[in-house]
Amino acid sequence: MATTNWQRQDVTQHYLEQVRGGIPFGAEQAKIMLQVINHFNPNPKRIIDLGCGNGFLAELLLKTYPEATALLIDHSGPMVQAAREHMSEYKHRCEIIHGDISQFIKELAEPHSIDCIVSGFAIHHLTHDKKKELYHEIYNLLTDGGIFINIEHTASATPEIERLYNELFIEHLSTHNNRDRQEVAKEYYNRLDKEDNILERVDIQVNWLKDIGFKHTDCYFKWMELAVFGGVK
Repeated sequence: MATTNWQRQDVTQHYLEQVRGGIPFGAEQAKIMLQVINHFNPNPKRIIDLGCGNGFLAELLLKTYPEATALLIDHSGPMVQAAREHMSEYKHRCEIIHGDISQFIKELAEPHSIDCIVSGFAIHHLTHDKKKELYHEIYNLLTDGGIFINIEHTASATPEIERLYNELFIEHLSTHNNRDRQEVAKEYYNRLDKEDNILERVDIQVNWLKDIGFKHTDCYFKWMELAVFGGVK
């Protein structure tokens, strides 16, 4: 299993407490995800959440679709434990697995058996070759008409736009957590998980999906480096 800073309890706890809820337009991202899924596959029965974190996306989907079951996977032990606690209300409708999405996905289900696959801020930790490989495997797991939605941290088009994104993100986190901006900035630029990020532009990734065979591929929502994109098999 790949080793990243996300296997550290302190990194996981800081993200869940100070960052996840403070992601700019987080509610809008989740709403767009549900709207796109509901349009193209309005009654998914089998769902997979790749890099599930504490189970936030899977929880939304299970609340929205009461007949659905979900399989959650994350390579971080602390995140898996957080998901088991957070998803306790849905324990009879979900399975939570400690595993590596870059190696493990083929074993999760039979080909052409999953209606909906989602991921939130996880796939950007993979190399670009691994991203492409994973997108192929996602396509193979989906039923005809099945949908993939990725809520993701992507690369800025230019270094100057990246600088702007960093400043706006820091400002947002400072306001959300009611903390001193300089302290937040220092933490942000020196954060341990930064070295785990392997970002790619969203337009490039949408083209990868299109080349694989996904239909209706698009970036459905974007704010700076934060994007919601995907496609339908």
